[in-house]
Amino acid sequence: MNKEEEARLIEAIRRAEQGHRGEVLVHVERHCKGGSALARAMGLFEKLGMRGTATDTAVILYVALEDRKTAVYAGRGVHGAAMPGFWETVVDAVEEGFRKGEPVTGLVTAVERIGGLLLTAVPGRDTAGNELPDRVNQG
Repeated sequence: MNKEEEARLIEAIRRAEQGHRGEVLVHVERHCKGGSALARAMGLFEKLGMRGTATDTAVILYVALEDRKTAVYAGRGVHGAAMPGFWETVVDAVEEGFRKGEPVTGLVTAVERIGGLLLTAVPGRDTAGNELPDRVNQG
């Protein structure tokens, strides 16, 4: 991911975090450590302290670029608020970006979908502030 693509994704994260109490983190690495993308996302969620957000309303979008594996993991304050099949639509957006040769576009779409869910799942003023840095975490 070049600097312009990273900046585009960071801007999508900033937009996705507006108007609610949720947090979004995108973690990108070359290969999925451990084989399961969901297990890796869950482990990173804990390791990066995402459970510690004020109301456990963080969401991690995990992508292993070369393995083309994607997973989403959300804190307790968000996970149950999603309609059945919602998280799959987030993963599908990333996979479609890969198929079209536009992975960053897929990531931006996925982040936008997460932001839309957060608007309905955890609406309200964000009194805790920006609890996670707006960046693409690379491992």
